[in-house]
Amino acid sequence: MSNERRYVDLLFRASKKFASWDPEKHLEVGDWGRLATGRPFWAFWRPKRCVFVKEGNIYQDKIAEKYGIPLPKVLGEENPNELTWVTSLNVRDMDVSTSMGKQTPELAECSVKVGFQFVSGGGEAAVLLMVNDSVTTIDPATSLRQLLGEEALRDRVVVSEAHRCASYASYLASSKTKDVVIGLSSKASEGSSSTQAYPRWVRTNKTGYFKGKADNSGERKYYPLYKLVSVKAAGGNTARHSLDSTVNGEVPPEVLPLPDALPLWMSST
Repeated sequence: MSNERRYVDLLFRASKKFASWDPEKHLEVGDWGRLATGRPFWAFWRPKRCVFVKEGNIYQDKIAEKYGIPLPKVLGEENPNELTWVTSLNVRDMDVSTSMGKQTPELAECSVKVGFQFVSGGGEAAVLLMVNDSVTTIDPATSLRQLLGEEALRDRVVVSEAHRCASYASYLASSKTKDVVIGLSSKASEGSSSTQAYPRWVRTNKTGYFKGKADNSGERKYYPLYKLVSVKAAGGNTARHSLDSTVNGEVPPEVLPLPDALPLWMSST
């Protein structure tokens, strides 16, 4: 299994959201399309990926207007310097003061930093950090169920929620890693001829896979996490199911949100 697949898989199981392997790829709530393996059919030996292929946008295509789906709402814009994170299920938050002996002087001076412990025997672990994160979402989520009537979107997926941030860091820890502290430094790099400081990610543990981008402009230009829903109805006869559900005191399917889309390797099992 590739690093990309392990990273996406671990964070999806914890959040039911897709972690982007390429956060610089532009994404908007309302985008619709399909999930693809990201490999030619003849390259069967390559690891199966899970790539969202955009085919349109329900707002730009006037589909949302047709069904009265409300415009997206943006949450979290009031905390420009806040650090947020999403982790796999085998990760625990750690008090960074307990690992001061492991921290470099640069990391110790970071005002933005966080520590994580990895459950012993829990296998590989994944962490996504976001600075200046905002969430754009469609509310209510049940309004997207009306898309079941749109033939062009049948068996497609729709971006119902998207995170945007100014800086991000993705970390995939090996099964032998015990803990890590990650911080955002604003000091000039050692050996640099420039006196101007540019933000960059630093960490205590150099094992595992790590990548990130840091920006001091404050502009939210990375899209590291998003939610997809499937435009397909669960169950059989909707009308009959609705009647039975009402009689049994269950929630009728027409007031439920669309089902979450799954990574291809999960949906095929």
